[in-house]
Amino acid sequence: MFEDAAPVDVALAPSVEEFAERYVRPERPVIVRGAVKDWPPSYKWTPEYLKAMYGTRILEIGVSTNGDYLDYAERLKIGVEPKIAFAKVVDSIFAPANADEKCRVHQQPLHTWGALNEESPPIRYVLRKFITKNIWMGSTGNVTKTHYDTEDNINIQLLGRKEIILFPSTQLDELYPRSAWDYMSNFSRVEIEKPDLSRYPLFNRATPFRAILEPGDFIYIPIYWWHQFRTLEASLNVNFWWQARVDQALRRHGLHYWPRMARDRYLHRTIWRTVVDSVSSFVAR
Repeated sequence: MFEDAAPVDVALAPSVEEFAERYVRPERPVIVRGAVKDWPPSYKWTPEYLKAMYGTRILEIGVSTNGDYLDYAERLKIGVEPKIAFAKVVDSIFAPANADEKCRVHQQPLHTWGALNEESPPIRYVLRKFITKNIWMGSTGNVTKTHYDTEDNINIQLLGRKEIILFPSTQLDELYPRSAWDYMSNFSRVEIEKPDLSRYPLFNRATPFRAILEPGDFIYIPIYWWHQFRTLEASLNVNFWWQARVDQALRRHGLHYWPRMARDRYLHRTIWRTVVDSVSSFVAR
């Protein structure tokens, strides 16, 4: 459907200054080719290496037949996803016994992964203090539906290929974000590959961009740009989100996200308060 979409800019290992001036400051997406070839994960992180390093680690994973992230997210929310050894996860993604079953490892913070964290320092294009660095893995056919992030994002393709469809951050109304109180408030209500224009007529004026990520590429996704990922081949990615400026955080997109963020932080505080109270009560006996 999006073969005629506008292409995302491509740059070949630009200088940091050029990257900042041409793309980050004007908040313009770009695919950078060849910039991470000397970065250790680019040549070390094979499936075999990952299994040898952390094969016995137990992870909560997403499994589904349709590969839709929102399907995973609903089950993760209620805690019914399976927990299995990382070696089996890697095999399920890169050497699946059942091609109809989709599997993904979602947003694993690398600071909890010891050696892998040390082997993946911030690349030079991360221009401000990064908030988090994550590892992502997914089977062929996984789809993360159209959403925006509240930080600038550099997403590095280490293995496999992905298609990404983007829409400008200026098109908030055209993409119909979910309710500010929704669990996934930064996701679009529109199924962009089969839009219901009778319900979402403004989507007809949305402007898509399309790109294919190959191994060794990274894409810079500016803050609040809508994007959808589709895994074309079993993939391994690392991404960096970095801190938004105050003026960016106060835009409509950021304000729309605040109720969800406040709710999540309240829940986290409530959970930890319950844990601390339980431990204190036990110790006092």
